Amino acid sequence: MASLRELQRSFAAALRDPGVACAVLPPANLSVYRNNTRATFRQALEQTFPVVRRRVGDEFFRQLCARYRERHPSRSGDLHWVGRDFATFLDEHLAGGDYAWLADLARLEWARNECSVAAELPALGPDTLSGFESADLEHVVFGFQPSMRLHAFSYPIFSVWQANQVENAPPVDQSLGSECGMVHLHLEYAEVRQLEPRLFSYLYALSGGTSLGEAMSKAELDEGALTQALAFIFSEGLVTTAAVGPRR
Repeated sequence: MASLRELQRSFAAALRDPGVACAVLPPANLSVYRNNTRATFRQALEQTFPVVRRRVGDEFFRQLCARYRERHPSRSGDLHWVGRDFATFLDEHLAGGDYAWLADLARLEWARNECSVAAELPALGPDTLSGFESADLEHVVFGFQPSMRLHAFSYPIFSVWQANQVENAPPVDQSLGSECGMVHLHLEYAEVRQLEPRLFSYLYALSGGTSLGEAMSKAELDEGALTQALAFIFSEGLVTTAAVGPRR
């Protein structure tokens, strides 16, 4: 007699592949479950990647979902995570074509999906810096919100995402070139922000554990730009810890 685990595996395999016999249900009954799992899988991807769907159209997106499910079937009871490998799948599936940039668009949308369930920790304010000795300020290292995701793309992905918050948006001019920015949870909303390149470089360096002074040098900020960058970082509630790091 088959064990419960064996029966579960048989049922799961038959749901994904019509050619596999199921030890639990007859084919006529199983088709209902197949249709439901296919539809809910696609709906989860539609909710996670709405802009990708808008750019490629419903029919092509359905085809992508079907091929993706063949390669990356859901391995969790939580459908929130079924799109984890979608950007990588698009990298491979669209490589060398005119729509290869859609993989980066999927990365941006997946970042929103990830950060939407991340913890939002109490944020520090700019007055935090007043607690350090002036000689220590350049050696201060920040810790950031767990939800923060930084991305730099070769295509105008942030502009595409912003333009496609409505249906039937016109295409974005690809000649706009590379863009960079961040995604983070702000007041329980997954916010997407395009950033000026030097601000992005500064934030990227800080997020890797670089001190305030060293990050300022890496991003080539003058004092005025540094003041604006710190004001932005604190106003967005990104900083959760601040401590003097090791001197190098």
